[in-house]
Amino acid sequence: MRPYLFLLCLMLTALLLGCSKPWSNPDSGNKKQSSAQFDRDSVACEVVSGEQFPLDKRRQLEVYNQCMSDKGWNRREGEIRFGKK
Repeated sequence: MRPYLFLLCLMLTALLLGCSKPWSNPDSGNKKQSSAQFDRDSVACEVVSGEQFPLDKRRQLEVYNQCMSDKGWNRREGEIRFGKK
């Protein structure tokens, strides 16, 4: 079961790194530190959600979103950004 979970985490991390981050944290420092903290928190939440509901993606997403919120991240719904600011 562990190799499956590890592979799942790697795939989800790659997916998240390839997309723009729909999360913001008002307490984060500069952009580089914020990105590194997001990556750490995201992977930790992916592991928690994958362990709790290994076969239920809907519940995994619910647990992931709650975990990220608990870590201080706010979801930016429907935000589309073009270019860098």
